Amino acid sequence: WFPANNGREPLFMYLMAVSIGLLGRTAAAVRAPALVLGLLTVPATAFMATGLFNRRIGLLAAAVTAITFWAVHLSRMGFRAVALPLFTALALGSLWRGLRSGRRRDYALGGLCYGLSFYTYLAARATPAALLVLAGLMLLPAARLPKPEWRKLALFALVTAITVAPLAGYMAIHPEAWSGRADQVLVLNPAVSHDNPLGALARNTLHGLELFVVRGDHSPRHNLPNRPIFDPLLGAAFLLGVVIAFRRRGEGWFVLVWVATLLAPDILAEDGYHFLRSVGIQPLVFVLPALGLDAAWQWLAARGRALLGAAIAGLILLGGLTSTTYDYFWRYAHNQQVYYQFEGGVREMADRINQFLATAPAGTVRRVSIPQGYWDIHASLAYLIPAGPQVYLAAEGAPAWPAGATEAMVFFWPGVPADQILAALPPHSDLTVSDDLLEQRDLEPAVHPVATIVQVRPNQAAGQPLAAFAGGINLDAAQVEEVSPQHWQVHLSWEAKQPVSVDYTVFVHVERGSTVLGQHDGTPAGGFLPTTLWRPGDRIEDVHELTLSAPYDPQTDRLVVGLYDLRTMARLPVAATSLPASNDAVAVPVSH
Repeated sequence: WFPANNGREPLFMYLMAVSIGLLGRTAAAVRAPALVLGLLTVPATAFMATGLFNRRIGLLAAAVTAITFWAVHLSRMGFRAVALPLFTALALGSLWRGLRSGRRRDYALGGLCYGLSFYTYLAARATPAALLVLAGLMLLPAARLPKPEWRKLALFALVTAITVAPLAGYMAIHPEAWSGRADQVLVLNPAVSHDNPLGALARNTLHGLELFVVRGDHSPRHNLPNRPIFDPLLGAAFLLGVVIAFRRRGEGWFVLVWVATLLAPDILAEDGYHFLRSVGIQPLVFVLPALGLDAAWQWLAARGRALLGAAIAGLILLGGLTSTTYDYFWRYAHNQQVYYQFEGGVREMADRINQFLATAPAGTVRRVSIPQGYWDIHASLAYLIPAGPQVYLAAEGAPAWPAGATEAMVFFWPGVPADQILAALPPHSDLTVSDDLLEQRDLEPAVHPVATIVQVRPNQAAGQPLAAFAGGINLDAAQVEEVSPQHWQVHLSWEAKQPVSVDYTVFVHVERGSTVLGQHDGTPAGGFLPTTLWRPGDRIEDVHELTLSAPYDPQTDRLVVGLYDLRTMARLPVAATSLPASNDAVAVPVSH
């Protein structure tokens, strides 16, 4: 048991440790166990459903598992909940095979797998209720279930108890591990239900029923927001399967009881429509569409149209696969909230740091400076960035500049004023400032930058500038990066030879005669470093994005750069340049 963050069952952690040992400290290593567990759940579902019903239903249930968005997504995330469906399928498949065959080893294997399920995810704690209902159904002749052999069922229970004993022993010593999280989210808690537990319970029950075909989890972390478990065609098969399961009694009743019981963790907790809390219904919930498809197939076969029944089942499964493929690999992949929910900005932050440190030129000492608070908030940074002296964690109030560095990437909290940033950096530096990495954490109302990032190198500019403007401002370099033929990034390098008293705006225009094909005007360095803050001797890297209304023609078009005072719109005169100049602007060469 891992007590951090309300406690975590250990099985997935152990598998992740093996994966990290093999693949290194990467995001893929966190997700690899989920992929393996998810893949294994497909044949395990076939094994379980075949034992419950027959081989065709087993294969259909496995197919539904393989193509359903929920199962696909769960197997591509680093959440421990993915392990519960696998061990549920193995436990129930073995138990049912034991009920039919009478072999003790099936009961023992079922008990082992069932015991291991408690090491996967919190929802496993609701499964004993479903098994108790199964035991009760076995006593009812109307249920048409296999006749129980109580000694062998006792073997199942004994092996389960032995397997669970280490975890149960820990929880006996630490009872808060058992009830802590439940107490926080249970709707019976007046603080959670706002003193209306019955109303909250009624709402959550409705939400639980809607999960299947109406509305699913709204969290981008768990689902394409609001997508139900099944697409319309599989949803129709699911509804038919519910009817068939009820009419078949026996195994059908058990499937319905299991699904209803394992919805309880979601229904009894705040914020319904929660695909992680309801994961216990997997993989039995996938048996219900299989029952519906099989029933339609059999109905047509009885009327001499077995091939049509097979074709309809295949087309419905193909439709489900198509729906999942489109929703997952297109709609979900391009949902900006998914990027924020999975801390995409922090992941890119780690990637930039690692790349910066790994590409240091010979003879250069590169360091990274990060406020200690980032390490405390984002555990993924400590995981993805190798520890060592090259990463300096700046405590509150400590100097931001890492000692001994000749080049550095320095991170500041968003909103730190530019003058404070410059005061923390050495003079005569080449400065590149950005805040393009974005995040929106839980409960935050708006998107905001992860950090202000300043890449610092010694200013080694030498030779004549491209242009010298009045007031001691030099344009040292200009280069065009062609993102596409009509989308440019223009990189400028500025240097002040003396303090500047006016906040000038930089303009970058692509002109064709008197027509402007594209332009961008703005404060240098994306607005971070107004010219009044420039320190003599610093070099300011300045990037401008342009979208052109027509492709650039070097015979007729030109790229012009200059500065102006936004208050008066007066341009800063060009004092000297070797480039073509007119109207207080210089035409810089376009080299991609």
